Amino acid sequence: MIFFVLSDLHLLFLLFLQHCSIPKLMHPYLERYFYVIQCNNYDKQEALAFLRMVRLKERKLEWAFKQKDKGVQNKEIYPLLNVKKRRFQKLYAEYKMTGKVPKLNWNRRPIKYLTEEDKLLIDKALIESKLYGAVHLELYIKKYYNKKISHNKIHDYLIRKGTSKEDKEKKKQRIYRFYQREHSFSLGHLDWHVSKCIPGKQVCVLIDDAGRKIISGGEFNNALEDYAIQIVKDGIKIIWKEYSSVWKQMNTDKGSQFYANKKDSEGEKSKSRFELFLEAQGIKHIPSRRNHPQTNGKNERWFRTYEENRMKFKTFKDFIVWYNDKIHLGLSRKEGITPNEAIGFKLQPEAILGLFFRRFE
Repeated sequence: MIFFVLSDLHLLFLLFLQHCSIPKLMHPYLERYFYVIQCNNYDKQEALAFLRMVRLKERKLEWAFKQKDKGVQNKEIYPLLNVKKRRFQKLYAEYKMTGKVPKLNWNRRPIKYLTEEDKLLIDKALIESKLYGAVHLELYIKKYYNKKISHNKIHDYLIRKGTSKEDKEKKKQRIYRFYQREHSFSLGHLDWHVSKCIPGKQVCVLIDDAGRKIISGGEFNNALEDYAIQIVKDGIKIIWKEYSSVWKQMNTDKGSQFYANKKDSEGEKSKSRFELFLEAQGIKHIPSRRNHPQTNGKNERWFRTYEENRMKFKTFKDFIVWYNDKIHLGLSRKEGITPNEAIGFKLQPEAILGLFFRRFE
């Protein structure tokens, strides 16, 4: 059967070459793509259409490579070929190595464009989640609608829609490292921030290192030590009541609300009321180095999220509820995990045991 197919196709191209004004150009295409034609079992009309398309695309590529050699920038060439920038760069690199126009891979997955249904789903996810990042939306749609839409396609759609814009810094290849404790409540982060979105307010929250959940906090008129102590008190009560857990360590900067920077009469470092409170609760205080905000980076990143999203909500409490239930990329960039979920996943064994026995009380 294959013999007759091959014979018919060879006859087809011999006839075609007789009527073609550029037979020398057509013959290499028959040699190069004959296997593709055979595998797809094209009939005569389909094979002719396929070869015409191949010739057009490869001649376009050859023209594009010559333009590149003349110094024309990639961004002015690859859109004309209907390929991505990285794909064009790979083809050009192969062309420079071999001196020949690369053979096109017709077994590559065809480009799939967003359907109207996909676009409506993205718009719906935008409203529901109050998230604007393409990766966030990809994970949100996958988590709550069980549908996979590439974040690259979502990003392109958001740009065309005017909801998002290109960020050259984000295009750079980055390595994501996740520095976090193994278990919930083994370390808490506490810090103050001067609110930009609500002038006159100072914000302070207690964040769990492992789960990124906001346990307690608030917006205040002043950054006072008493407020910091109250936030930790609230945090202690909340995690004991809801998770049968206790704090092990607490990280802050060396601000006056947390840390005594003076020495006592005997030349020893004195302790602030905040430090004495932690000591009384059996919580180890871990102060950050001066002028080194990276040590308390989880708070710094949260403050950025606060400034970007706080005004979407009427109250601080509403904002915290949304934050603890939103997908957090700091927990995973592949799974749509929320801080509320992560806290439960990472509970210490004694906390799980405590919650178990509470069921019998």
